Amino acid sequence: MVQVDLGDEDIISEINLTPLVDVSLVLVIIFMVVAPFFSQILKPLLLPASSRATLSEQNCVKVSIFPDGTLAVGAALIAEAKLAEALQLELTLGKRPWALVRAGTDVSSGRVMDIVKELKRAGIERIAFAAQPKAIESPGPAEAAQRTP
Repeated sequence: MVQVDLGDEDIISEINLTPLVDVSLVLVIIFMVVAPFFSQILKPLLLPASSRATLSEQNCVKVSIFPDGTLAVGAALIAEAKLAEALQLELTLGKRPWALVRAGTDVSSGRVMDIVKELKRAGIERIAFAAQPKAIESPGPAEAAQRTP
C-alpha cells in the first residue's frame, strides 16, 4: 500500500480572479449596450391618414379630446371626472355601444389610451379613431401621358 505524505504542501484555497473579472466586465458591457433601449421615452402617436375606412357617425357616442385637456361627449364640453356619467347618459339615450374618438396630433397617445379605458369601463364595445382622409391626387398631364401606351 502506498502512502502519500502531504505534510509540507499547503492546500490551495484561493479563487482564480481572472475568469471572475472577465465575466464581470462582459456583463457590464452588455448592460451598457442594452440600457438605452429601456430608457427611451415614447413619442406621441400621430394619427394616420386614411383613404378607406369610413364610419357612420350616426347613433354612436362621439368623444373629442382637445390638446388643452378638455373633453367633449357629443357637442357638450365636460370635465374628465364627469366622463363616465356623460357616457352612461349617451348610452341611455339609445346610442349604440360604439364610440368615435377624435384626438388631434398634439394629444399624447397615453391620454388617448386613458380615455379608451374609460370607454371600455362604461360598456362601449367598439371604438373607432377619427383620421383625416387622404387627399387623392390626380396625375398631371405629363404623368398621364407617360402612363398611356
